[in-house]
Amino acid sequence: MKKEIFIIVFIILLIVIFHIVTQKNTESFFESISDDLSNLEDTVLSENFEKDQLEKDINELQDKWKSKYDFFACFIEHDELEKVHTQLISIDANLKVEDYDKSIDEIEKCKFILKHIEEKDSLKIVNIF
Repeated sequence: MKKEIFIIVFIILLIVIFHIVTQKNTESFFESISDDLSNLEDTVLSENFEKDQLEKDINELQDKWKSKYDFFACFIEHDELEKVHTQLISIDANLKVEDYDKSIDEIEKCKFILKHIEEKDSLKIVNIF
């Protein structure tokens, strides 16, 4: 009986540790993406920007997102990840057609979705029950 309890406790500890590690990784990456989005938003709002630099920034942001997508797909709902990807594409499209007001809205939506994913997947009592 003690052997089984030890194994169960060990498995639960492994799950909790894995969740904490992935949560920290998720938080840091999503914070990085949010910072990049904020920088992009500041650039658009500054009105003194080069369109080529803006396009380069959004492409780098999309590449950064794509590089970690498969990793996050292992433990985050695909629906949520697709929402972020869709927002990034929408931001890019709005910047290409020079609809800067709408791109600001899309950037804010993307930051909100990232924050929502973080909160939804965090280890909290509210999320357990």
